[in-house]
Amino acid sequence: MKTSCLPVILLLISNLINSQVIDNKIQGYYQAGSDSNMYSFFEFDGDGKVNIAGLGTGDYFTKGDSLIIYPDKSIFKFKIKGKTLLGVSDWVGNKIWVRKDTITTDNRKDAAVSQNKAALLYEYYKLTGTSKTLDFMLAEKIQNSHAEKISVLCNKGLGKACLDYFGILLIQDQGLESLLKPEKNKKAKSANKQLIALGNKIIAQGELEGYTVLGSYYYILGDQKKAEELWNTGADKGSQKSAMALFQLETGQ
Repeated sequence: MKTSCLPVILLLISNLINSQVIDNKIQGYYQAGSDSNMYSFFEFDGDGKVNIAGLGTGDYFTKGDSLIIYPDKSIFKFKIKGKTLLGVSDWVGNKIWVRKDTITTDNRKDAAVSQNKAALLYEYYKLTGTSKTLDFMLAEKIQNSHAEKISVLCNKGLGKACLDYFGILLIQDQGLESLLKPEKNKKAKSANKQLIALGNKIIAQGELEGYTVLGSYYYILGDQKKAEELWNTGADKGSQKSAMALFQLETGQ
């Protein structure tokens, strides 16, 4: 009797272990099941980056059959069912995407490195949930603790955390009101070496938006030439935000 129960117990243990695996190895092109869906496709690179319908690049991780994507803002949650993604959160709820046999780039080179990246993003998810960095900056009692935790994740190599930390330091350096109303910014525009070093660190991590944020900081400092140089590099490498910054500069918007 005891022997006959062993396979069942092992199966339950195996299912429990597998359900806890954090990874980002999902790869391929997933097309929307309806033309009315505003996100026509998701293209995963097998290494934590996803092309969101050509609108920009996001970060993602999987936990068991759950998929979490961080777009520019907000958060997308899905359930993975075979070759189908079922949206379960705002913006993607009750929508489906189906994997197509489209040739895509697989950027997964080192499984251990990729899985560590996914684990760090999961830690970020537990820390921030659906909240935005600004929410924490406005909550004075917890902003220092949050900044410290984000800094730790940044130092461990999570580019998304470094981008958040850059935003936190920028607000501390310039003041939130000055950033929201730059025409009233009377702060001295001397370079903050910590911000510049962090921007270069983000770029070194391979995060394209490092060019965007560092270029924006140089623009705040009044160095338009350096800002354009960084934005041009970012745009050439595929950063839509850098391209948009250049467009707004050229059109005066």
